[in-house]
Amino acid sequence: MKAFRKFSPLFLVTAGAASLGAPNAAFASSGPQMVEWYPTLLHSIGMSEAMAHRWSPVASTVLVTVVLFFLGLYFSKKIASSGDDLVPEGRFSLRGLVETVLDFVYGMAKDNCGHDFRGFLPLLATLFLVILVGNLSGLIPGLTPATLDISSNLAMGLIVFMVYNIAGFREHGFSYLKQFWGPVAAIGPLFVFIEMVSHLSRPFSLSLRLAGNVFADHLILSVFTGLTYVIAPSLLLFFGLLVAGMQSFVFTLLTSIYVSMAISHDH
Repeated sequence: MKAFRKFSPLFLVTAGAASLGAPNAAFASSGPQMVEWYPTLLHSIGMSEAMAHRWSPVASTVLVTVVLFFLGLYFSKKIASSGDDLVPEGRFSLRGLVETVLDFVYGMAKDNCGHDFRGFLPLLATLFLVILVGNLSGLIPGLTPATLDISSNLAMGLIVFMVYNIAGFREHGFSYLKQFWGPVAAIGPLFVFIEMVSHLSRPFSLSLRLAGNVFADHLILSVFTGLTYVIAPSLLLFFGLLVAGMQSFVFTLLTSIYVSMAISHDH
């Protein structure tokens, strides 16, 4: 697990950016009959109702940060107590679950991020866990995940945009800019325009895709909650688990693909 030593600082940067980039009011995650706890809490400490809704994604991100901080402490303690002989536990455990997630991200990075894939592991693991835990927190009635807010997701998308472009310049130097010119010099300016639009749209597509899918999941759950209250919502929670995991995977996979395209020597 030495490849994840830089996980903590990158997690704080990503989670902090998601918090600071969340000025917009989040979509309602439930029907009018359910309490939204983040605005209620912020309103109780003196914020106006509008401001409380505006900053509820920040409260959601703070919760995710705290959960992952203590999860990291627990995991580090378990690894340290095991010494060099890291034998998997014979039963289901939180440590085993974290190891499974990190091993999954490790494989994703190894498959897509080239020879220096270990350098991108902290970012990919951070994105996956922040989005996954944030989405899962939204399954608790009254808790609206920050991933419902487009600006929170856009903050993470902009971090991805900066990282893969920096990786491209580090790998190729200023020759990295040649990929924007295209294979035919005569129509180079057209390729520059197309590539610029493509690259600049990536943070927005990442954020809109994540927010849209999470919003659709919460909308379906709220509709069926208003109709049946117990049975259908309980069944749809399983669907919510699938959405939480899938959107974490898609966001992280696309990040690894963008890195792969930036450092590739094929263009």
